[in-house]
This record gives sequence, C-alpha cells and structure tokens, in this order.
Amino acid sequence: MVGRRGDAGERLCVAVDLEGYGRRSDAAQERAQDALAGLLDAAWRAAGAAEPLRQPNGDGEVALLGPAAEPAAVVAMLVALRAGLEALNRSAPAERLRLRAAAHRGPGRPARNGFAGSGVVRTCRFLGSHALRADLARRPGADLAVAVSDPLFAELRGVLRIRDFRRVLVVEPGKVFSGWAWLHTGGPLPAPVTDAVEADEPGTRAAGPEEAGMRIEIADGGQAGTVIQARELHGGLTITPDVRDGR
Repeated sequence: MVGRRGDAGERLCVAVDLEGYGRRSDAAQERAQDALAGLLDAAWRAAGAAEPLRQPNGDGEVALLGPAAEPAAVVAMLVALRAGLEALNRSAPAERLRLRAAAHRGPGRPARNGFAGSGVVRTCRFLGSHALRADLARRPGADLAVAVSDPLFAELRGVLRIRDFRRVLVVEPGKVFSGWAWLHTGGPLPAPVTDAVEADEPGTRAAGPEEAGMRIEIADGGQAGTVIQARELHGGLTITPDVRDGR
C-alpha cells in the first residue's frame, strides 16, 4: 500500500481540462471531445482501480475515486493518459490535444448537480490556476501538465521522484484561493526513487523565481530603490515615489 487511505468523507479527485478548446471550430470541438473521452476511458481502465464517478464537462472531466482507492491509482491513470495522448498526437498532429490535469485528496461526494466538497473545489482550483496554465505554455513540446496537491504528493513519496517536480505556491486572488502544489517538469511518471533529493521533506526547497507569489511592476518613468526579498508575503506592498530633496 502506498500512503494512507483517506479519512471519512475524503476521496481522491482527478480533474482534466483540454487547453485551447474554445479556439477550435465547432466541428473540431466535437472531434476533440470524442478523442478526449476515449483517452480518459482508456486511462481509467489502465489505472486498475474501481470505476470512478466521473462528471464530464465537454472539454474535460472531474472524477472521484472510491473511498478505498489507493493514491497509486492516480499515478497509473496519469501515466496511461500521457502515453495515450502522445500516441494520439503522433497519429494526428493536425488535431493535437494538450491537457492539464490536477489531483488531490479531500472531501468530495456526489450531489444533485455534480460533485460537492472542498476537495473537489481545491482540485479544480489547481486545474484552472495560472501556475498550471503557464507551466504548459512555457513547455510547447509537452502534451500534458500535471499538478499534484501538497498532501497527496506526500502520500506518493514512494512512487514519485521529487526531482521530476517543483513545488509552487498557487495563488488565485479572484477565487480567494491559495495552496501548495507540485508541478510535473516532464520527467518520467513515475520513476524509481533513487535521488538523494528525495530525502528532503516537502517544503524545504528554496523558492525559485517562478515560485514567487508576488510581482512588482514599475510604470514608465518610475523608480524603485531597495527591494527586500521574502519567501512569503502576507498583505499588500506599496512602492511610493521618493519625495526627498523635492523629488
């Protein structure tokens, strides 16, 4: 067994979305939906877990695994999804599909009009985040960008290799959301845990430039004096003009 089983009411949740769906023609959207549905069906069969509850939404889906599902099933699904996606894109490059996927464990359950639960919401926030979209955009050769939540990644320490991921703070002010996630950087999924880096606990890595949750923009003609670097910033930051000596 890998990791722990979920607490009462908690489920493994996986969400997938097709990048650039709205830019396709009507006919191309239908073809993309057919192809995506086939990929997801095959990936879940390959995962070897009990049939998850799946909520399709045209250019993607949200899936809840059964209460007894092991986190390794999520990895198996993502491995199969990437393999199927790459094979499909080799056979039909003109209709190339690029996907984002996110996975988390948290409260989730079927409801009258889909799924309910903070675990489902959190998974979808990672899926739609600027961080994951930017990760796919900066790697034009990649077909799949993956975000794994911090707690789920901890469960998968014996399956996933830290050096194939980078930990980022996902901040979505418009959704009043923030949370740590691990973004896959394109290495094997999964890979044997043989790195010395693997001994590090999540959260011990120094934040890189892409992990910052803050951006400072200076307008034309503006000036900035001393900038103090911080790992995390809570609250606001205001840079005002220097008014000393009449300036």
